[in-house]
Amino acid sequence: MAIIDEIDNVTMLKNINTKKYADVGGYADKIAKRHKNDLKTTQLRKFFAVVKSFEHKDKWEDVEVEFYLLKPKLAAARGRKVGGKPLIPLDFYNVVMKMMEKVDVGSEKDKIENLEVFINFFEAIVAYHRFYNAKGN
Repeated sequence: MAIIDEIDNVTMLKNINTKKYADVGGYADKIAKRHKNDLKTTQLRKFFAVVKSFEHKDKWEDVEVEFYLLKPKLAAARGRKVGGKPLIPLDFYNVVMKMMEKVDVGSEKDKIENLEVFINFFEAIVAYHRFYNAKGN
């Protein structure tokens, strides 16, 4: 997946230009469009609630535990099947995990800035997912 490769090529998540992930046709839009039918809104919102809880934290240590606990929650959702299908698709899981690799990098200031990009990126995925799953679209 090209999105994972591009995320992998940056040292820190904050190095990804906002336009690349938030604009129409950007990473978040592509992820949401690709998974409009196989990523349930309830699962996405469940993870988004955790991600949004990171907002307004000024210190990495205030976020660190919950940030790392998000990884096993994602893995559990990926491993759990309902009707023979995992709760979250593999490439969504891989993208989020790759994004998370690029958050806890650099200085305290870098980590908080990376976290802000992670929050914004995830929020953009949720917004586009809602758009693609709206009645009439």
